[in-house]
Amino acid sequence: MNSIKVVLIDLSGTIHIEDEEIPGCVEALEKLRSCGKFKIKFVTNTTRESKKRLHSLLKQLKFNIDENEIFTSLTAAYKLIESQQLRPLLFLDPNAIEDFEEFRYQHRKSKFSCHWIGPRYV
Repeated sequence: MNSIKVVLIDLSGTIHIEDEEIPGCVEALEKLRSCGKFKIKFVTNTTRESKKRLHSLLKQLKFNIDENEIFTSLTAAYKLIESQQLRPLLFLDPNAIEDFEEFRYQHRKSKFSCHWIGPRYV
């Protein structure tokens, strides 16, 4: 049997709700990390805030999480855009746009090859 190599932990509603820690999660995460047997990654499907903003919130809540341990749906979209060399027209929450800064002004130079629509724009 293979041993566990990575633990994926959802963020919103699992370790925090809005700007409040779910009681006991900081300590539970530290205990999990102290095992040292596997990597831990944090996942979320939020499109309302950038990874940097999310990381900042988690630090304020006293979570010991590295920004590189967080994988969001925006991270997945960014990787797709980058790997396929797309030129997106972005309709994102202002709190999320910083994850796409390098693509932000491409629309002035060329035709679009994809569109990303966040929940506020549907």
